[in-house]
Amino acid sequence: MANISGIELKQLRLLQIIFETKNLTQAGERAGLTQSAVSHILKKLRDSFNDSLVIRQGNKLELTPRAELMQPVLSRWLNDFEQNILFQEVFDPALSDRTFYIATSDLVEHALMPHLIKHLSKIAPNIRLVFKKLDKRSLASQIESGEVDFSISVIESSHPSLMVRTLYRDDFVSVVRTNHPLLKTNMEAKHFCQYPHVLAGTGSSNRGMVDDALDTIGLSRNVQYKVANFASALFIVESSDGILTAPRRFVEMMADRFAVETFETPVDLEGYAMKLYWHIKNKDDQANIWLREQMVHVMEGTVQ
Repeated sequence: MANISGIELKQLRLLQIIFETKNLTQAGERAGLTQSAVSHILKKLRDSFNDSLVIRQGNKLELTPRAELMQPVLSRWLNDFEQNILFQEVFDPALSDRTFYIATSDLVEHALMPHLIKHLSKIAPNIRLVFKKLDKRSLASQIESGEVDFSISVIESSHPSLMVRTLYRDDFVSVVRTNHPLLKTNMEAKHFCQYPHVLAGTGSSNRGMVDDALDTIGLSRNVQYKVANFASALFIVESSDGILTAPRRFVEMMADRFAVETFETPVDLEGYAMKLYWHIKNKDDQANIWLREQMVHVMEGTVQ
């Protein structure tokens, strides 16, 4: 009875070559093995299959009846294994029409999407990008379910199914309408608190990190307006005395579209890291690797 549990793939490949060449020397040369190594492996295969497999007849080898039956099956199996299991199709961004799904916020869409689309139009014109709303409470499940390929968020997650990389770092700046009376002051925190403020966010609270920073110096502000996204907030800023404090990248990109002016926020605010998440099962996927590298390069400003 055959005992093939200890047979290695490379040994089966050698056996296939021996069947084809019917010559141990040639088989060793094609497999890159010494003559003694070939003889050792052949002995092990004979023991495992409980069959001589090849026998010498004069100056050449002949296949045993068992080997004659094995040869076409072994050849077909090895070819199928290499083509369908070992072979990985090369991802060519220039030809691919793959669709990638990215869950994130409007803030990241404004910061990333225009630059990324401009870049990809040059090197991957048929790639499709679909941006979806980030579910902050279910960041991991959106990726695990396959609903999205990536999530981009400031949220810290140590979920075992997720891999993470910092996409970019940013800090905050404040913005008011052109000719706002605050611009005529020395921009101290007490003046900053004399005017209404605009808050962008989807939570139920009307407080943000600015309020926490003001608390530490014994001041408070009046959040008079709250909107769901930062783009809407700029319309309010432009038409009121409201002050918006927002990520610097967003403000610098959008400010020239509105009649507004920026200034350094007169309280200490910590910067933040925007993180890119993907599923661990895709860590070696060529297309996944390629797109996340493009996003990082775009946000680092290393591509035009």
